[in-house]
Amino acid sequence: MRLIGASCVFTCNSQSTILENGSVLFENDPQSKTNKILDIGDFNQLRAKYPQAKSTFYNHCALLPALSNTHIHFEFSNHRSQLTYGRFSSWLESVITKRDELFENLDEAIQNAINEQLQSGIVNVGAISSYGYDIQSLSQSPLRVVLFNEAIGSNPEMLDALFGFLNERLEETKRLKSETFYPALAIHSPYSTHYTFAKKVAHLAEKENLKISCHFLESKEEKQWLEKRNGWFFDFFVRFFGQKNPSPSTNIDDFLALFKNLSPLFVHCLFANQAILDKIAKLNGFVVSAPRSNRLLNNTYLNLGHLKQSGLSLIVGTDGLSSNYSLSLIDEIRSAFFGYSQMEIEELAKDLVLSITLFPANALGIPNGELAKGKLADLAIFKCPDIANSKQKHTHFVLHAHQKVKKLYINGVGVHYANHL
Repeated sequence: MRLIGASCVFTCNSQSTILENGSVLFENDPQSKTNKILDIGDFNQLRAKYPQAKSTFYNHCALLPALSNTHIHFEFSNHRSQLTYGRFSSWLESVITKRDELFENLDEAIQNAINEQLQSGIVNVGAISSYGYDIQSLSQSPLRVVLFNEAIGSNPEMLDALFGFLNERLEETKRLKSETFYPALAIHSPYSTHYTFAKKVAHLAEKENLKISCHFLESKEEKQWLEKRNGWFFDFFVRFFGQKNPSPSTNIDDFLALFKNLSPLFVHCLFANQAILDKIAKLNGFVVSAPRSNRLLNNTYLNLGHLKQSGLSLIVGTDGLSSNYSLSLIDEIRSAFFGYSQMEIEELAKDLVLSITLFPANALGIPNGELAKGKLADLAIFKCPDIANSKQKHTHFVLHAHQKVKKLYINGVGVHYANHL
């Protein structure tokens, strides 16, 4: 057993409870695959109650469940200056034209991204794998990985081949399945994935009982294409794919209907109105936001008022380095904190802390993300100077927690990682 204490323990339960001078007792058997939290409470009291447990107290620190990055593209970790920001249309065109450059020296870039997750206190990742280049590296990493094998392709003549390629990648991830590596499926988006293809993927997810994710209504161009069947995407498919008279293969309602019984993760949803968010809630779905990506590509943020009105919880991910400058969730929520200037500060900070702990763990179906008895022993300790004296501890954490984690435990065991930040 191991006892870890800190100036402030953020339990990240639904009430956002904080324990001052709190601690967590957990199993740390290096032979066990499922070390769990055994107790939580005042540090001195638990130290007296469990004198046999090795104990450590971290002053001027915050102890949280290890973080969850629900949406990240490891395969797009090689970007520095090749892509164009400011409009979704310009960015997507630059991705198409610079694609070959993005995949140079990819193994090293993926490993650097994995290390950055660990250094940032992240345990769970929802990895969107478009080509399978990241499968081996992620399966061998200390991370808990939900590997979303992504389906993309709108050419009807290629659907059988594309579905076959998807199945090959899925079978590979199923062979690698473990206590820390979970096969899953993704549909890239309704504009880029033919309805027939998307339907087969949704049926496969239901049959195999797999998590499923999808980019959805990320841009105004996508919404116009699906609703009006015209606009920028008409020209896009003509210029880049040689289609003579392109049209969307589905609409918003038919696409959403594919996800019945699947509890899907919908990413971005920037241009989803209240009625669409209500439909996502009825699907027992989740909405994942990537604020910095949204700012760079669409110059807007997800409407949190609409999200709450639909009974949906905020989940924050980093997206990939093709639309971000770092993969740190502390960086991400700090940026979001200033992006939502109309919201009351401490309540927003509480939402942001839960958006990278409790809510994403629930969405990914992994029993961590909260410091409670029976949860997996995945913990992160962040240096956070003078947090004990703060009257707004969630706000203080968002503003002042060090980006680099002081100590990370995955499955009750301290994690060592390459120090490249």
